[in-house]
Amino acid sequence: MIRLSTAALLICAGSVPAFAQLEYAGPETRATCERYAQTSLPAEAAAIPTPKVWPACSSYKLYSGIESGVDFQAARRCAWSERLAVQARIGPRYSTGSVFGGSAMLAVLYANGEGVERDVALAMRFSCESEGAPAEISGRLEHLQQIQTGKTPGHFGYCDDVTSGFMQGFCAAVDAELSEQTRLDEVQRLTSFWPRAQQTAFARVQKVEKAYADAHGGGEINIAGTGRAMFEIEATQKLRDGFYDAVRGLEKRLPDATDESEEKAANSDLNDLYRKVIALAETKKSEYGAVQPDGIRLAERAWLVYRDAWIKFAAIRYPSVPPHVWISLLTNDRVGVLKDTLCEVDWDRAKCDDEVYEGPHPLL
Repeated sequence: MIRLSTAALLICAGSVPAFAQLEYAGPETRATCERYAQTSLPAEAAAIPTPKVWPACSSYKLYSGIESGVDFQAARRCAWSERLAVQARIGPRYSTGSVFGGSAMLAVLYANGEGVERDVALAMRFSCESEGAPAEISGRLEHLQQIQTGKTPGHFGYCDDVTSGFMQGFCAAVDAELSEQTRLDEVQRLTSFWPRAQQTAFARVQKVEKAYADAHGGGEINIAGTGRAMFEIEATQKLRDGFYDAVRGLEKRLPDATDESEEKAANSDLNDLYRKVIALAETKKSEYGAVQPDGIRLAERAWLVYRDAWIKFAAIRYPSVPPHVWISLLTNDRVGVLKDTLCEVDWDRAKCDDEVYEGPHPLL
């Protein structure tokens, strides 16, 4: 779950209807938005009725191909309904769908001419309507003006000009969804020829691996600062990316055999480090944003479930590899994760960003 601070509801006077923080923007930005608010909407906008509940569609997913193929026209139709829902104060105030849908999605579509004729003036209007801190609004307007004059012929993305930790969290959430869709597509191609029993066992591994990664991101990361949602998501995605990289690697080469003593050594290292991390977390748990001991415990239990599920799966997919090899690799991987968590407990963002944990073993 993304933990976000509550932002004030700031409604701009005049004809700009949504929640952009224009009243705190500079006079030039406000004047620009007032001018572009007069840009006429296309005829299709009048044909869209105001919904009574939040639309069942999701324009950012239709646009990005999440859970379905990319469909710019469907994304635009959905975005018109979302825009009206936002204006009517219907549905979620701060959700990925409401932040990136509606006017934000229309700004992207019209700025890039995707599924519709390019109209940068309309994109300007929608950018003024959509979510954003004052610096983000002015940054998007400047970006669009450069596109309009030909100085920046490239693609316009809603996350291109973010400046706030609030929006960084939402952008990271969308990136995570896109990454997950890519993973699912790749796994489907990779496992499609596996026997049904192996597919079933791997589906179980995927489920508990995700639970472990979520528990790590949600419970073993310091959440001080406005970028906390982004840090949580990045930590979760790091584990998920490493897991799928390892699965792809295992289909090409299995790990080398190891002595059973390596399993014992790995378990000893993990137990020692776990006790150290828990003890330190207890002394610092009252600090703002601190990693909580219970969060570490939950992640450790989730890892144990993941470890056991992997061993059961590996027994039928990679039967030539003894269980103690997997236990050693998985345990050493958990040690690497906990080293990062130790840094998060004794928190120093610059130090923690040095990437203590390099990701799972290449054959894990």
